[in-house]
Amino acid sequence: MFHIEKFKRSMPVFLRQTMRAVLIFAAFSPFVFQPSLARADMATHKEFHPSPVLHVYPNGLRLIYVDNPYSPIVTFQIWYRVGSLYEKKHKTGISHFLEHMMFTGTPRYPHGALDKEINAIGGESNAFTDYDFTAYFENTAPSYLSIAMNVESDRMFNLALSTDQIDRERRIVLEERRNDYDDPAQKLVEQVYAKAFRKHPYHNPVIGWEPDIKHLSQSDLRNYYRTYYMPNNATIVVVGPVNGPQLVDEVGKKFGTLPTGTAPPPVTSLEPPQHGLRFTVLHKPAMLPVTMMAFHVPNFKNPDSYPLTVLSTLLSGGRSSILFQKMVYNNPVAVDAEGDYEPMSKGPALFYFYAQGLPKVTPPLLRHKFEDIIKALKSTPVSQADLDRAKKQVISGFLMGQESTFGLGMLLGEMASIGVPLDYIDTYVDKIRAVTSQDIQRVAQTYLKTSNETVGYLYPSGVPKKQSFARPNRIVR
Repeated sequence: MFHIEKFKRSMPVFLRQTMRAVLIFAAFSPFVFQPSLARADMATHKEFHPSPVLHVYPNGLRLIYVDNPYSPIVTFQIWYRVGSLYEKKHKTGISHFLEHMMFTGTPRYPHGALDKEINAIGGESNAFTDYDFTAYFENTAPSYLSIAMNVESDRMFNLALSTDQIDRERRIVLEERRNDYDDPAQKLVEQVYAKAFRKHPYHNPVIGWEPDIKHLSQSDLRNYYRTYYMPNNATIVVVGPVNGPQLVDEVGKKFGTLPTGTAPPPVTSLEPPQHGLRFTVLHKPAMLPVTMMAFHVPNFKNPDSYPLTVLSTLLSGGRSSILFQKMVYNNPVAVDAEGDYEPMSKGPALFYFYAQGLPKVTPPLLRHKFEDIIKALKSTPVSQADLDRAKKQVISGFLMGQESTFGLGMLLGEMASIGVPLDYIDTYVDKIRAVTSQDIQRVAQTYLKTSNETVGYLYPSGVPKKQSFARPNRIVR
């Protein structure tokens, strides 16, 4: 299994939301990521605008499709509204574990048959688990779309879940878990999230805690499968050169006869407001000291998500960003300084940044530099030139993500899974453009305050096996 965020750490931070998915998948499959979409005529392609169509079947299954006649491929994605957000105490990691099991076979497609069939047609198949959802996808030539439908409709209902395969996958998942624990920066991020979220399920890493992974049983996995892997808890996303009415009919034939499941239990855990600074300190073998600072902020439902997105890019949008200029280039104290904010989450979000310091710099010094930058943002409006640059970065990343068939599917699937309305695509750019320097100053004053802050320090205590910096969420098979 690949960790999507470990790969992301090498990218410019402003390429988030859809672009992070597009670039990650491109690493696995250069065939799929074709920015030109194999368009024969650039002028003609510019006239194409995504027009998502939603269809709901009687059993609760939702289909969202976009007919893109310029794409050489079609992406078929199925998104289940289940991730670590939905897990119960002592059952953490079950969503990711079950994602592994979805590749272990059904009577029709025994273990390995899925990959063999997709590879035989030159396609790509993979999956990932996140806090809020689990998704599976096949990318093929349009003429092979029925194969993806056959595979996904079969394993939605007929997963074998044999004890031998469970034991095998448990060993693999535990090895992934131990690799995370050995990574000092990963461990720090995990601890910061656990400290920032005390009651909410985001307290737990998507991969789960090791004792829970060890004790998940066959009945645990089967009950979880029957609860969440049902048509009424799934959204199919198809993007490519498709005939809409014909696609609706074909999906109905493959999935429409599957029985509607019982509505999964709602997530009722709420994170109480934070009323004081929280700290976590880690001493582990590492190459460099690290300081991470995280703040509770609202998700996409709040209008402040737009200025927060621009603020995150101002701080960490590449080498021209405030953090890089102040901490790496001018009076350097760090070899890297970045951050992120992802408003597209079903639950509460975190706005965070981090720095990997120079060898003799201490984590408290890095925090002091961060605090100076925050104070300046609160007291002095950002320049119009810097604001315009950041907004252009955000908008270009958002639009470039939709240039890819797979990337557009990812955006639509993520939106559907967490409840983002489809008109988000149409209104996003205008709302980013409307952000002012006063908005930036206001959200900095509102959210970047000590009472809302969780700080993590990593003190090197020897030579590590490895080190990276990654948010402990999405995991890719």
